Amino acid sequence: MGRVGRVGMFAAVAAALTVLTAPVAGADPAQPSTANPSTTTPNSTTPNSTQPTTSESEVSQVSEPSIPMPVRDGALGYLATRSSTLWLKDRGADQVIANLPVPQTYSAANRQMAKTLKQELDSAAETPGACLQIIIDGADPSGGVFNYGFFAVEKQYCPK
Repeated sequence: MGRVGRVGMFAAVAAALTVLTAPVAGADPAQPSTANPSTTTPNSTTPNSTQPTTSESEVSQVSEPSIPMPVRDGALGYLATRSSTLWLKDRGADQVIANLPVPQTYSAANRQMAKTLKQELDSAAETPGACLQIIIDGADPSGGVFNYGFFAVEKQYCPK
């Protein structure tokens, strides 16, 4: 990937991360929400301890590249090239997200987003030819701020 392509990819990820970390006007951060490994809604529920907790099921979760996830109308979906995926991993994109200055009410969601990105980037980087898919979606009817997804994608679906 050329310098212009890498700069464009970095700009797209930076813009996406800015969107992901910005609260939506009128959103109620005090409204708790449910989360799965690839979707998190920031909320005001913070852990009682500053020590991270990891369940046994989280430790055993290993992501494997799969088919691209569908992108619904109105959402932004990006399928990175293999070289862009490796470039993001080499630059520590997950640590950039983890270290973004966000209000304390959003820090747990930010850490989860970084953890999910790392898991999917690691999976894509460790699988020959695999790449990363990024999906960003706006607030859902339950009052969340945003939804995001990072997915390791099998080689045959990755752009060249």
